[in-house]
Amino acid sequence: TPQTPIQCQVHSTSSPPIPSPSQVVCYLQYTETNLSVHHTLLYRSAFELHRIGPDILPNIDNKFLVGLGLSVGNAIHLKRGSIAWWNGPNAK
Repeated sequence: TPQTPIQCQVHSTSSPPIPSPSQVVCYLQYTETNLSVHHTLLYRSAFELHRIGPDILPNIDNKFLVGLGLSVGNAIHLKRGSIAWWNGPNAK
């Protein structure tokens, strides 16, 4: 079945905005495009299940992320990139 594309421009009056499930998708898409981390959307369900958003990703232990199936390197890239993304214009 076709899926409706997710709009990644988030409009909110809070700064930074309150995390939403669509931000997880937007951030994972950003990592594939800008950080060369491949197949990150495979982890969407796990991130949503554990309520991991780009706002708290730097606080998640690498071992936990590896347990979700990420390589250590990709976990580090995702964590480092989330700080810049969360504080940048893409998250607002």
